[in-house]
Amino acid sequence: MAFDMYIADALESIGHHEEFIFTLVEQDELRYPQLTAIWDQFYDGPILSPSQAGVVVHELIDLLTANGGTSNKPLTSVVLRILPFFSKAYKTQSQVRCVSD
Repeated sequence: MAFDMYIADALESIGHHEEFIFTLVEQDELRYPQLTAIWDQFYDGPILSPSQAGVVVHELIDLLTANGGTSNKPLTSVVLRILPFFSKAYKTQSQVRCVSD
């Protein structure tokens, strides 16, 4: 996988083929500041605080809504898979440690 994300015992990934979400983010960086920050630090192993993870949850929902909602199957697949991960980080007040290849 291209981008692995860890919370204690939980792991989630964004694969190379799923990096297209950041192309969408780049089209409106002011609307998605936290996702933009992740993309900017993608290869530097960012660490997200619980509050940043909470912001990511809302930005992902907005990203999906602004790009066709659930009719956009590739985006829906990625967003619905990673949303619970970021939500867990926020709810458990856990940091998200990221590692890219």
